[in-house]
Amino acid sequence: MIIAAFVFAEIFCMCTAAFFLFRMNGNTFSEAASYGIIIVFMLLSFIRQISFITGYPIISTCIEAVCLIASIILIFRQRSNVPAIFGAIKNFGSANFLPFIFLISCFLYMAIHAFLSVPKEFPVDFFSFAATSDFPSFFLPLNHSILFNTFLRFGIDSGAGIFSFLAYLSIGFSTYALARRYSWHPTAFTVSILVMSMPRLVVQAIYPGTQIISVAVALFCILAIYRTVELPNLTDLILLILGLCFYISGNISSIIFAPILFVLSCVVLFRRHGIITWKSILGKNYTAFLAVVPAVIFSHFWLKDSWSGVFSSISFNKDGIQGAAANFIRYVFESFYFTASIDIFFERVFNWNLAQALESLYDFCVRSFLGESGAAQAFHLAGLPNEMFSFGPVGFFLVLPSLFYAMVKGPRRLKAVAIAFFVYFYLVSLIIAWAPGNAKFFELFYVCAGFSIAFFFPPWRFTKRNKKIFQAAGCFLLFFTLLTAG
Repeated sequence: MIIAAFVFAEIFCMCTAAFFLFRMNGNTFSEAASYGIIIVFMLLSFIRQISFITGYPIISTCIEAVCLIASIILIFRQRSNVPAIFGAIKNFGSANFLPFIFLISCFLYMAIHAFLSVPKEFPVDFFSFAATSDFPSFFLPLNHSILFNTFLRFGIDSGAGIFSFLAYLSIGFSTYALARRYSWHPTAFTVSILVMSMPRLVVQAIYPGTQIISVAVALFCILAIYRTVELPNLTDLILLILGLCFYISGNISSIIFAPILFVLSCVVLFRRHGIITWKSILGKNYTAFLAVVPAVIFSHFWLKDSWSGVFSSISFNKDGIQGAAANFIRYVFESFYFTASIDIFFERVFNWNLAQALESLYDFCVRSFLGESGAAQAFHLAGLPNEMFSFGPVGFFLVLPSLFYAMVKGPRRLKAVAIAFFVYFYLVSLIIAWAPGNAKFFELFYVCAGFSIAFFFPPWRFTKRNKKIFQAAGCFLLFFTLLTAG
């Protein structure tokens, strides 16, 4: 536990120093917090992968030591800004007293939970990974999973969950920063609470895993796109490029969404400023090409022969467009059945089973026409893996309508983002056969698109009273999930 606390202190110092750097660069509080967390993830992943490639662990140890010392020096030099930061937090908390205090309490519990030992069902044998300097093919790509080596190299399994918790915080900060583009801060704060209350996201925040890190990095890339197009600059452009490469992981969802993110970046950036602007920025700063090295390491394209392991456990849709249409409908039905606990409530109070009602509707409207097209097995709602921890009512009743509304009524940038998410939804339906547990592919869709709710809540409809109701509902769902999962 002492070693875990020391490693956590190291990560905290690095994140704090990165936060100060981005604040000095002109980023807002939420942008600097989100950037600071993900850039430290990139740094730790890069130096560890260099050590594994060269076979010399001492490299990462030395670079980490230098970065830690530099972080402490920077924090010391910025100590005069600490009271202003705490003052800003205090003012924000005063304006949102009850939900703010509640969230801080939940976050403290989640941070403590992150120090618990890794559960036995943890999917990757990180201990054997930490003890070797080889590149086993089944660990590729390493971008996110290698982060846990920061703790597990010492032979301890406590504390590894801190990366998932930090990714969770980064998602909250990124959501707030993006929502502020389309709303005032009370609405953006409400949207952040709603996104962070999604049961599946909360559960992944308190247990070690790479899925939530992938989502946090994807949202970081979207934030970098917005910042880069709003004010063309070298820093955000490099961070966007590195983020796109670092986003690639062992999750097949990242392999599907990475090209979409790349195309979205090109469309938004070139349509707004043209290629001449970006050539001029890069041409005046030749040091930017040093970022090629981490970009190449993160991309893993040079190890493409080992990528087959990522697809080994995936069942593919063999029924083409018809199977994609059937899968699309299945995922919509599945998103409406957002938690088993509500189903139990309806059954006990009203003697009505939501899962059976939805399945009957599905049998009548879909199965009679499309059968089991596109599915690896028969579609059923009851008994789905992790059904207690899906995306909650926020996913179906807020995110989906918000994306449709943004695609029709939104400004060009938000409209492009909405189209990108629906393209991802379609590609998952087209490529992957439906199977129980496929909800993991849509965490990216529902969480990263959550900020679009801010555009769906215009000031004249989203009153102060409505904000309090939505904030209370989000806080209750967060508390209920922690109570059930913890």
